[in-house]
Amino acid sequence: MSGVFAMMLHGHIPYCRKSGVWPAGEEWLLEAINENYIPLLRMLRRLQADDIRPHLMIGVVPILAEQLADEYMNRRFGQYMEDKIARAEADVARFRRDPARRRVARYWHQRFETHYHAYREEFDGDLLGVLRSLQDAGAIEVLTSAATHGFLPLLERDSAVFAQVRLGVETYRQTFGRDPRGFWLPECAYRPETWTPGGRRRRAIDEWLADEGLDYFFVEDVGITRADWVENRHAEIVPTTFRGYRLPSGVAVFGRNGPVAKQVWSAELGYPGDPHYLDFHSKDDQSGLHYWQVTGREAKEIYDPPAAAEWVERHAGHFTWLLKKTLTEAESAGLATPIVVAPFDCELFGHWWHEGVDWLDRVYRLLAQSESVECLGLGQFVDRQGDDFSTITMSPSTWGLNADFTVWQNPEHDWIWPPINASSKDMERAVLMLAEHAGDADPRHQRILRQMARELLLMQGSDWPFLLFTEQAKQYANQRFHNHHQRFQKLAWAAKDPTDPDRISETDLRQMESVDCPWPEIDYRLFGKRR
Repeated sequence: MSGVFAMMLHGHIPYCRKSGVWPAGEEWLLEAINENYIPLLRMLRRLQADDIRPHLMIGVVPILAEQLADEYMNRRFGQYMEDKIARAEADVARFRRDPARRRVARYWHQRFETHYHAYREEFDGDLLGVLRSLQDAGAIEVLTSAATHGFLPLLERDSAVFAQVRLGVETYRQTFGRDPRGFWLPECAYRPETWTPGGRRRRAIDEWLADEGLDYFFVEDVGITRADWVENRHAEIVPTTFRGYRLPSGVAVFGRNGPVAKQVWSAELGYPGDPHYLDFHSKDDQSGLHYWQVTGREAKEIYDPPAAAEWVERHAGHFTWLLKKTLTEAESAGLATPIVVAPFDCELFGHWWHEGVDWLDRVYRLLAQSESVECLGLGQFVDRQGDDFSTITMSPSTWGLNADFTVWQNPEHDWIWPPINASSKDMERAVLMLAEHAGDADPRHQRILRQMARELLLMQGSDWPFLLFTEQAKQYANQRFHNHHQRFQKLAWAAKDPTDPDRISETDLRQMESVDCPWPEIDYRLFGKRR
């Protein structure tokens, strides 16, 4: 036995319900369901049927869970798939004199039909239920995250950090019927304890996780390799990503294995950029379907699914070889039961890398035959090895550019944080005012406070500064952030005197509730000031 492989797929789509369609908006989620989640769940069920338990970790950000359970989004997915099927049918007819493209059009038609049938008949439109059943059967380990993927280190109010974490845990319990063990820090963004200019101690992010009974989380490799020792139980020179560690809070932390992960996610160095795979960027100008492979030359070649499948086999073989080699070398260096931790965005597999789910299938089938690599979820690994973990303290880090906060806080868009943090303080005041003067709010007042909580959470999502930085959907991100902020301000004004109907009309309140409606029974008291 050389070691353990622990793969994590982090599933997250920002809240897009009734907030645009294409190129930014609802289609983000609809694409992910068709291209990522359905093929992934079908693959996991096939492995289960063959008595293979990959113990793959899958993270479901609570705001994604809210959208997957939403009736409106389920209807929209049906419309989306029917449109896709119709486009593929039209392309089969359009390319009757172009055999190569007609084969690809038929490939898409069959694939869309299969996925839509699976969604309706195999899954009964309940992807979360399928995840729950797979976890209950011991095939996977599902993780939670911050409610709306808020960038926790830059939230200046403790109430904001608490609410993001607590709501993440509560949503998980309601969805999966058990307590979560693992937590995905949005953007793997970690902050240790800090001190305010006034001398008040701010708790480390992991302390909030410890309060909720969570067992482990992930950081970028530098979070581990640049850590300081509290207790070095194995006489190591520096911490390594081949081990798990404890923080003083008691929560375990694991670092991403950079070289192994890069072999998968890097379009330049890794598998997704292979010339035989489907090119994500090139679309047919009429149907919007993909017909070309990566190729690399200016005139791209038509995609050939059987040829791509051959390269999936080769790349799965190469990855399992690399994994065994990496673990063997670590074991030879004196590490008992080394672990390779490989977290990725779930949407890489099927969306950005079309063949990615098939690659996962082949990797897990090959590893099931291996005597030197065991696949485990980190909850299982903590149960086995956690009593022997050394203790460390860490500096701030993320898995973004420079492994710091550059992407989410820089001179181009750091204007976003003062409104977020000021709104968190305003929310605290609204909750305090209710406690001091009324105790229990009347139904309309409760609706206002609940909607304030929703708008605040949606404002806090890390997606908006990310999109502003990358400029992938800069205008959309700017508009979405300001929409949530303006709605929050209007609601906060109304909350100061909820008996005054002129502060917010019933029409405006209902409109907000119809668009931004996750967590229908959200407890606004979660957002009170933390002492």
